[in-house]
Amino acid sequence: MAGIYKFPKIEEVVLSNGLHLIMVPDDEQDGLIAIIQFSVGTFSDPLGMEGTVELCTRLLQKGCGRLNAEQFNEKMEYAGASLFSDVGEEHVALGVRMLASKQQEIFPLFWKMISDPMMEQREFTLLQREMITALKAEISEPGVLVNRHFYRELAGEEHPAGRFYSIEAVRKITVEKVRDFYKNYFSPTKAILVVAGKFDPEKFKESNLSLLKEFNNINNAPSVVASTVVQPRRVVRLIDKPILSQSSIVIGHSAPGEIFARKAELILANYIFGGGNFSSRLMSRIRSTDGSTYGISSQIASERYFGAFLIQTSTQNSQVATVIQSILDTYKEFCENGVEQKELENAKQFAIGNMAFQLEGIGNIAEKLLWLRFYDRADSYIENFDSMIDQISLESINETIRNCFFPENVIIAAVGPKAQIYRQLKEFGSVNSFHYRDRL
Repeated sequence: MAGIYKFPKIEEVVLSNGLHLIMVPDDEQDGLIAIIQFSVGTFSDPLGMEGTVELCTRLLQKGCGRLNAEQFNEKMEYAGASLFSDVGEEHVALGVRMLASKQQEIFPLFWKMISDPMMEQREFTLLQREMITALKAEISEPGVLVNRHFYRELAGEEHPAGRFYSIEAVRKITVEKVRDFYKNYFSPTKAILVVAGKFDPEKFKESNLSLLKEFNNINNAPSVVASTVVQPRRVVRLIDKPILSQSSIVIGHSAPGEIFARKAELILANYIFGGGNFSSRLMSRIRSTDGSTYGISSQIASERYFGAFLIQTSTQNSQVATVIQSILDTYKEFCENGVEQKELENAKQFAIGNMAFQLEGIGNIAEKLLWLRFYDRADSYIENFDSMIDQISLESINETIRNCFFPENVIIAAVGPKAQIYRQLKEFGSVNSFHYRDRL
């Protein structure tokens, strides 16, 4: 019998500046967490200046009002508070964890950071240099390269999912551009603030409502929400990196987005095929039986409408064709025959247990509420999650597999030495070749 989860008592209000405030008091907690989420992400980066959202989010945390970065950090550190952030494709979240006893000191400071950031040239320059240094190392990594080429092939260079950070793009960004971006996109309208933990909502409102309303950025530019894409045929991409002893491989295609009506079936299907570690079909066939690779997995990456299904692995250069053929054979059998009842039951048990872990702690609860509100889902989606999963039938999941997984129309991308893997890749279709230093 599935269990029923109940969120703690929640109070919600939309302020005059458009800010959606959610308060979740929990006296069993020793601390307090505040998270604000904006409906803007890396998909909204200006064309040719990819990295703007990331830099803006980092710079927001470097001082506020008249406090420079060092003074701001000292106040946070001495109070035992810590900042955190998350930059997604279609959202940005910034938050603070604090002792409940320090909320009168720390929350106003956090909110000043959100509503009146200093955004100094000096701090921007340091962050920009850090980002460029990291990119120099990152963009030559085989795992990064193969993913970038997969998404470029899937979405194209005009689609936000097909555009990426580059050293050239980051160098074009100025502190003035970041300040303008903040004013245009980081608005209380459509922003959600969750305050959760040990606090009194009435006292919180009495102390902070006027402060919250002072955040009045009104240039609410429309954020980019990526559209779905269709991959009509098989495509093979080779990214030549001569010195590698192993090749990195991604195979995949488009997938439904987060608001897909049968997203739960899609997640269960992926768990059975390649998301379930050693219990998955891919691990059983490719690693355990063939012994061709140490690790292999599949995942579904999704935003509101845009989504992608990816199979990822690496193998010795001499084994590339063998591994790809094994993956395609396993995938074709999965799509044609679906899953078995026992596999479905195991996947359900994992999904229900994993959700229970995701709801442990007030921070996780706050993040789940943000997720629900962002995708316009009712609290009952989580509260009745176990029952929803239990009710998924074998017929429903196999119908979803037939409708959403396409073994013939896949993108095959591989990073490795062209001299060793080109002929192997030709077995799967015409090969489009690139050098790993080619710009995307």
